[in-house]
Amino acid sequence: MFRVAYIVDHLEIGGAQKHLLRVVEALDRDQFTPEIWTAAAEPGELADEFRARDTAVHTVGIRESMMRPATLRSTWQMARELRGRNVDIVHGYLFEGNFLAALSRLFRAAPITFVAKRSLDHYSRRDRRLAAAFSNRIADQVVVNAASVGALVQTHEWCPEAKILEIPNGVEFPPAAVHRPLDPARPTIGMVGRLGWKKGYEFALEAFATLRKVIPGLQVEIVGEGNLRDELLRKRHALDLEDCVQFLGRRNDVPALLPRWDTYLLSSVIEGMPNALLEAMAAGLPVVSTRAGGCGEIIEDGISGLLVDTHNAAGIADALQRVLTDTSLANSLSTAGRERVRQHYSLEAMIGAMQDAYRASLQEAGFKIPANSTENTTDSRNSESTLLKNASRGNI
Repeated sequence: MFRVAYIVDHLEIGGAQKHLLRVVEALDRDQFTPEIWTAAAEPGELADEFRARDTAVHTVGIRESMMRPATLRSTWQMARELRGRNVDIVHGYLFEGNFLAALSRLFRAAPITFVAKRSLDHYSRRDRRLAAAFSNRIADQVVVNAASVGALVQTHEWCPEAKILEIPNGVEFPPAAVHRPLDPARPTIGMVGRLGWKKGYEFALEAFATLRKVIPGLQVEIVGEGNLRDELLRKRHALDLEDCVQFLGRRNDVPALLPRWDTYLLSSVIEGMPNALLEAMAAGLPVVSTRAGGCGEIIEDGISGLLVDTHNAAGIADALQRVLTDTSLANSLSTAGRERVRQHYSLEAMIGAMQDAYRASLQEAGFKIPANSTENTTDSRNSESTLLKNASRGNI
């Protein structure tokens, strides 16, 4: 049994945190035992969700800026605990998680260190950019979820190309599609995502104002919370969309909402590889998306969805009109999009690739890897493997 410690900034609701929930649920527990560490002293609202999945949650205990001497002390204490439990792999997520994972490597917390980059965020502050570069240099592998993210890590964060490992996001594939017969007179568009600048909601609202002139019965449901909520409500009012666009707030029942929608829209101006888009496609919804980041890698334009340029309200309106007024096109995009996710973006494929990467790194570090997962239990690791593990930690 190999132990994996995931370090993340916090466990408030977010894309990386939801991804980690899927990871700890799907890991082969005959081979890997996960645990979570948060940089933040207060882990966050999803902590109990991880504990319910038989995953311990710990905190590094940082209450202020990372760039303080106290960070070294806190990281050293974490590393000592990880060594005491014979953790084999440390895997960082997000800026602070990656930085702490790299620091812990200096304190010999575990033989293997991974970090993850999942967005196209550019660090404008030089100290953060240098910290990201440090994390990439120290880690054994830098996992990215899209080719565009890998290119950014290489050019903006000075990561050696040889360290970059692309593992696309994966989602659960529902047994049946939810796409319903299109009602051109009163179609409903769904959107899911944090109400922040990255999601480009202002362009979506402008598109809805244009589209409503053609489809008076148009309805829109937007799921999510964020710091731009009030600003978006004011823009909705200014565009006279209050009886058209509904902000549903935070919801835990998005799968139940999908059957209510005729199409799914993602209007982001910056993205990594959005799970919400993949989940909509897996459910069989025809999708319209900007080309932001990995979205242009997921969707084959005109085949498995429609793509438009970022910051383009007119383009969004035109693409939505095509889908919502052409039943044949909507059905074709629905079928092809669902098949696209099944073939390339399944949860099983993502977890399989991650576990393969772990095994390859462990083997390279001198660990003995069983031929298959059924051979690997706590009691089945033989004395040779134990000696190799101790040797890799410098204990013998």
